[in-house]
Amino acid sequence: MLTAEVIPLAEKNLVSLALQRQGFRILSIGETITIEATPEFFENFFQMKMEKRSKNVIPGIPGRVEVDFWKPLTQPVIPDEFKILIKEILFPEPPEFYI
Repeated sequence: MLTAEVIPLAEKNLVSLALQRQGFRILSIGETITIEATPEFFENFFQMKMEKRSKNVIPGIPGRVEVDFWKPLTQPVIPDEFKILIKEILFPEPPEFYI
């Protein structure tokens, strides 16, 4: 599963309900709306391509501590009926931790 952050243009509960009706799982509602679905679902809904990557999240220690994540290869396209609801969708990468 893949998560993303949606920056809403309209009232958050309205945006959340609309996304849920399309098939996304709503994980949280705060400053942004965190949604979850399969990478394929995101690709189809936002007409984009994604690639699975790995990242070393604790550089500087022996060995590698890697986390897999999905990175957009093309810019997400917000469907016309959602342009009044969604300003932007973001796919944050895992953070790096330094010790």
